[in-house]
Amino acid sequence: MKKRNFPPGVEPRNVIDLHDFLPYRIHLLATKIARPDDIEIDGGIVIRARDWRIILQLASRGPLTGRELSAMVGLDAATITRVVQRLGELGLVTTRVSSADRRKQIISLTEAGAKAHDQLAPGRKEVAEGLLECFSAKERATFFMLLDRLEEHLHDEPSDDEWIE
Repeated sequence: MKKRNFPPGVEPRNVIDLHDFLPYRIHLLATKIARPDDIEIDGGIVIRARDWRIILQLASRGPLTGRELSAMVGLDAATITRVVQRLGELGLVTTRVSSADRRKQIISLTEAGAKAHDQLAPGRKEVAEGLLECFSAKERATFFMLLDRLEEHLHDEPSDDEWIE
């Protein structure tokens, strides 16, 4: 898009070239990638993007705390609480108080949640594969290695010692 002229007297300084500004590029890509339509599964249950991200994490990692889910899916604690409550009302997850730390809730998939995952996973995999079609196998490996390095640099994921049973 062509840059437009500012009104007289408006002269921004230290302008950031957004094409080379990593936080903007990552945000823009994430926004484009994360815009799936709602997915209807058996029983007429509508699964939203936030729902399936949590379902996929719980299926992949097993029971997690809200804090762990928050770090893994990039949602704040209040949003995690609302999504987990909704999924609980749908019978897809269950929560229990941690026996080691009564302040923490452990969130798990139910049998229905596991079935929902099994319905969602193939479509989510297909979308992910479609996104990576533009890369060769070597480029994919390099891309994921660079993502891993950036994640390690950010120290975002909770450490194992934060898990409380």
